Amino acid sequence: MKKIIIASLFCLLSLNLLAQYSQKQRFEFIYHLIKSNDFDEALIELDFLNGKTQSDSLYYMKGWALYSLKQLSSSAESFQNVRKESIFYHKSQFFAAYNYAHTKNYTSAKQVLQQIELDNKLDQLRQFEYSGIALLERDFDGYENKRIKSDAILPALQTEVANLDKLHSTIVNRKPKKMWLAGLMSAIVPGSGKIYAGKTGEGIASMLMVTSTGLVTWENHRKLGLKNFKTILFGSIFTVFYVGNIYGSVFSVKISNEEFNHEMDQKILFNIHIPLRNIFN
Repeated sequence: MKKIIIASLFCLLSLNLLAQYSQKQRFEFIYHLIKSNDFDEALIELDFLNGKTQSDSLYYMKGWALYSLKQLSSSAESFQNVRKESIFYHKSQFFAAYNYAHTKNYTSAKQVLQQIELDNKLDQLRQFEYSGIALLERDFDGYENKRIKSDAILPALQTEVANLDKLHSTIVNRKPKKMWLAGLMSAIVPGSGKIYAGKTGEGIASMLMVTSTGLVTWENHRKLGLKNFKTILFGSIFTVFYVGNIYGSVFSVKISNEEFNHEMDQKILFNIHIPLRNIFN
């Protein structure tokens, strides 16, 4: 009986060691897949391990694979599962916050940053990320409060801090174009509203179409009378072009403002992303 018990314990121990070795090999294979940018295959392997082990390495690698595939919300959730004892903790939490910011979930991004346990060196990085999120929210008071004003800025942050200050100035100093003004301008001078919106080519084209159809309509009215078919036809075309010119000008301003904000957001995200790659890679 004693020999049977010893043999059973030996078998269990052997199976446990074999399982651990197998998991280690699988993690090494997953790491190789991620290094090879084969993120879809890496996720398949990680999903196989999910439930069998709850290691920080699993959550980190899954978060990184999802981040690389632009599945940012899922990536952030996986990164947040990495515990503070892990060597991947700080990188995971900062990238989780960045992912939330990229998906416009600014509340979650700030919550993640607030909960990170870190040293003084990384505290400046957190402050910088806070300032970037404030700028994304167009919270200018928050930006002024969070922006790094110290002369002792980390080398990895110096360029990006200056860039955020420039972006802040660009956003603050730009006066958003007014849709009603564009519509009024195009009602008075066709096409001028689009030129005001920054669409000079479209504005000139609109001006030529409305003016030409208007002149043809007036000429037919003068020669053939108001009830003539040609007058009615060209008058209808003129009306469509004229109304479309006003609506198009209003819409152009809306698009212009959205394009500006999108461009600024992309530049802000780019600048708050660079230090993360430089510091943690």
